[in-house]
Amino acid sequence: MFSLTSRSTCLRSLTLSLLGTSAGLFVGGAAFGQTYGEERVAELLTDVGIEQHLEAQLPLDTTFTGVDGQAFELRSAFDGTVPVILTLNYFDCPQLCSLQLSNLAAAMGSIGLDLGTDYRVVTLSIDPNDTPARMSELRARYLVNYLDASKEAGEKRDDEQAKDGWVCLTGTKVQIDRVAETAGFGYSWVEEKQEYAHQAANILCSPSGQIMRYLEGVDPSLAGVLRLSLVEASEGKVGSLYDGIFLNCFIYDSSTGQYTPAVMQLLKVAAALTVLAVVTGFFFMKRGEAQHAVAGPEWASDSDAASASEKTS
Repeated sequence: MFSLTSRSTCLRSLTLSLLGTSAGLFVGGAAFGQTYGEERVAELLTDVGIEQHLEAQLPLDTTFTGVDGQAFELRSAFDGTVPVILTLNYFDCPQLCSLQLSNLAAAMGSIGLDLGTDYRVVTLSIDPNDTPARMSELRARYLVNYLDASKEAGEKRDDEQAKDGWVCLTGTKVQIDRVAETAGFGYSWVEEKQEYAHQAANILCSPSGQIMRYLEGVDPSLAGVLRLSLVEASEGKVGSLYDGIFLNCFIYDSSTGQYTPAVMQLLKVAAALTVLAVVTGFFFMKRGEAQHAVAGPEWASDSDAASASEKTS
């Protein structure tokens, strides 16, 4: 089972505490009130979590409904041109989804890549009762965050392009579960709270729909790793030469959701740069000596002529 670092653990613990506290308020106030014991908590979390299914192929033949109310086949978002960030959320989520999506939108606005041109986002609701109108509202809410963050970063964005680049979908439980199970996204309905128990992750996918990376949903430093992940997931279609060199010196650690320096590769790069510096220095030194040797006789002749002129005077 994949843990999205200590922040997710803390959030889950906080959520469980709130569930227990809310349930406890019913004691004495309602005849059927109950608290959440350890067994009930364990039962609630049995199917909740995120298991990394790296290199798994998403079921692109699944069909959902877009914000325009039209049928939308998942393969339409994976047309082989740009990487895709997949998120699984739902409209009525009381806290975690809003934290994840606002954090993602802010990070996207500051990484120097254009939503809709360099990459897409696909947000799939895990609630079969969500409607296209609700998902359209959800998209509009976080597009504002993205555009505001872009403005603060000095990045100019096209509103319509960004709108087209963020795909929000609803569907039946059967179709939702096909995607969720492929992605290793476990969630469950909590009847007592009328809410879904779930975790948060941004799932980076290749242009062809293959799962490449899992990034923690509420990591405040998400922007630092998001660009690298998109560049890597793009299969060379996004990013600069610098990004490619940077990726060669860093390795993705799936246990932390971060890129860590590849020490041996860094040493090789450092050694190569050292050799290059020595060779370059040697070249310029020899070149200087050669120029001095050529200029030497001429300088000597000029000096002799000047001395002879002074003596004649």
